[in-house]
Amino acid sequence: DVAGGLLLALGLGLLVAGVYNPEPQESALPSWGPPVLAAGAVVLVVFVLWEIKARTRLFDLSGVRRGPLLATLGVSLLSGAALMVTLVDVVLVAQTVLGKDTTEGALLLTRFLVALPVAAVAGGMIARRFGERWPMAAGMAVSAAGYLLIAAWPADLANASYGPLPRMDTDLVITGLGLGLVIAPVSSAVLGFVPAARHGVASAAVVVARMMGMLLGISALSAWGFYRFHALTADLKPPLPFLMSEDEFARQMKIYNAAVQDALRTEYQEIFWITAGMCVLGALLALAAGGRDGGRDRDGEPGGDRNRPTTRHTGRDSGNDSATGHVPAGGRRNILGDDG
Repeated sequence: DVAGGLLLALGLGLLVAGVYNPEPQESALPSWGPPVLAAGAVVLVVFVLWEIKARTRLFDLSGVRRGPLLATLGVSLLSGAALMVTLVDVVLVAQTVLGKDTTEGALLLTRFLVALPVAAVAGGMIARRFGERWPMAAGMAVSAAGYLLIAAWPADLANASYGPLPRMDTDLVITGLGLGLVIAPVSSAVLGFVPAARHGVASAAVVVARMMGMLLGISALSAWGFYRFHALTADLKPPLPFLMSEDEFARQMKIYNAAVQDALRTEYQEIFWITAGMCVLGALLALAAGGRDGGRDRDGEPGGDRNRPTTRHTGRDSGNDSATGHVPAGGRRNILGDDG
């Protein structure tokens, strides 16, 4: 499906280009942003219509529960956006607010990165036992709580703590555990919504959704953050060491630096608030998506191999077999024997 692939690539590319803003001091979006975003949305609609009509499809949705599938892909997209915001903005907080260098900022991020795979393994185990819905929803809810905690980081963050636990480390671990918990259930749920023959494309769709969330999330929130920072510092004038004493210059520079730090904290606070909101939306989508629930699949059957056939057959179409077509699978086994 070359045409479908080109339409999808063009639509997603236009969305990313629409939120790129080389002059954030003027507005959150560039002057061409709204029409480019609208064009991207139109192209994606054309892609969907093409996929409905085309004989060869990039992603064949026939026989698939589209609503739950799209909701689950939405969870993947939103978790990808939150992941990329964390990877970028936590390091920026470390460098611009805490005064750490690049290496120290990367080491700070390891609190989040270590928790991520640990929770991913746990999420797979929980999904196997209780179904995909609850670990997906719980993971997004926990990550939302983590981002709210990060958004509330105080000015004296280095000395903040929860009793014996350093606040910064604890909040990053909570956020990493939440996002990690989502990884395995999302993939498992998507595979459960599609026939086995399309599992490869379905797995790719999960990755594409996550990567697009990362691209769109960091592009949009970075544009917003730069715009907010310029708006918050528009009236700040750096002091000049002319016509004043050294003590006066030092005093005014201290006031200026404090105002810049306040603007940076406000910028990051709003970015993490928005990220928390995305995670709440992801939790709601996870609840709407369904998936296996309590160890049972979507049709109420035990959640073992969901693509396993429920009848045994002799090589002919058992539904049209005049001798056995009306006999349940268990009774048919008694009639034909284990070897059919």
